[in-house]
Amino acid sequence: MAMQRTLLTKTLIALILGLVLVVVCYFVVDRPVAWFVHSHRCFPQRWLLWPPWVSGCVKTISPLGIIAAVVWWAWRPGGRLQTVLLAISADLVAITVLKQLLKWGCGRTWPETWQENNPSPIAGGVYGFHPFHWGVAYDSFPSGHAAVICSVTWILWLGYPRWRWWYAMVCFCPCAALVGMNYHFVGDVLAGVILGCMTGAWMGRLFRIEAPK
Repeated sequence: MAMQRTLLTKTLIALILGLVLVVVCYFVVDRPVAWFVHSHRCFPQRWLLWPPWVSGCVKTISPLGIIAAVVWWAWRPGGRLQTVLLAISADLVAITVLKQLLKWGCGRTWPETWQENNPSPIAGGVYGFHPFHWGVAYDSFPSGHAAVICSVTWILWLGYPRWRWWYAMVCFCPCAALVGMNYHFVGDVLAGVILGCMTGAWMGRLFRIEAPK
């Protein structure tokens, strides 16, 4: 019970801190960074095209991974790896639902126009949140890429702490690429990171995953 209270307290602090950071980014950081990236991109665009590709692969294989983890548990339950995989499976389902609800509730436009002539500050000066607007034009906040990668790596961080330096790099590189390619505002990525870390932490607690002693 004490650990749950501690986690709840940390979650509330993260939510408050995240809200403050998103507000600061919205008024001070997001537009200048988006325009800077748009005007000063000095590297081949193909260098940073891999985050969406990785996300697409994860979306494709995750249902198979979830089924495999459940079948393994039903056939022969037990073991640390199995627990971690089950936690990741549950986490992917939860994070998918949460991020889509937030995208719909916030309805933020993208930094640039990428598909279906979506409105953006770069192309048409459109900037802001449009609550409860649905569709590809309003799916920027929070970043689903950042949320998924951070939630999964958080569970791995708890289950296999030996590779924590690698998990940090795995999280940092896609998040930097998302901003560097103007796929997301800085605030979108920060919100995705916070959402992912919180979801991963709660799933780790739910499945009682702790660092080995």
